[in-house]
Amino acid sequence: MKKLIVGIDISKDVLDYCILQSIDFTVVGRGVIENNKVAISRWLEKFDSEAIIVSMEHTGHYGALLTWLLSERKICFHMLNPLELKRSMGIQRGKTDAIDAYRIACYTINNRQKMEPYSLPVEKLRKLKVLMTARERYVKMSVQLKNSLKANQILAQTINLKGLIREEKRQIGSLERSIDRFEDQMKAIIDSTEELRTNYKKITQVIGVGPITAIKCITETDNFLKFSNARKFSCHSGLAPFPYQSG
Repeated sequence: MKKLIVGIDISKDVLDYCILQSIDFTVVGRGVIENNKVAISRWLEKFDSEAIIVSMEHTGHYGALLTWLLSERKICFHMLNPLELKRSMGIQRGKTDAIDAYRIACYTINNRQKMEPYSLPVEKLRKLKVLMTARERYVKMSVQLKNSLKANQILAQTINLKGLIREEKRQIGSLERSIDRFEDQMKAIIDSTEELRTNYKKITQVIGVGPITAIKCITETDNFLKFSNARKFSCHSGLAPFPYQSG
């Protein structure tokens, strides 16, 4: 049985941690380490990988290095849904990174029987996720600029905005070329792996499912290994209806 539970609050520059005894919630260690490879590696060397469970919130890219190092050392760890964690705590007074690390550790002890260890996706899937996120960000920027361009073209009927309009058109063109390159890179990753290529072909055979939707499905489901059945994926996608009734 794992004796120590390590709760970690992740931020851009540092990691706040709190170590609890799994039996009686006794605090056996607290501290802060820098969020870089050298500092995290030295810190992890202090632990027996068979005696600890690490738990943290799913915070995106800031926790990517930590999860990779934990996977390399075969240390069991959990990624928590921030909203689920927040709601489980009820009404709380005060908030600091150190307190959050303690609360994460406590939540893990109370719920560890129903929590599944996190399995880091393969490198190509992780790269697909990064490229998809970048594409979505660039698409939003492109839409904002196009809306701004349309507004400025209307204003240009009353004032001289030729320079601004020319610059916005240039930026839109640059963003659209970047979006095309992201899509080419994602398609190259799909084509380079048989498992990804096979599932991609199956998805795109569905009427109305195009390349981007297909790749999004693959990244969201870790190539359909993340969910055990279609109902769970529908729930994750927000397509499963739930009744809200009272009185």
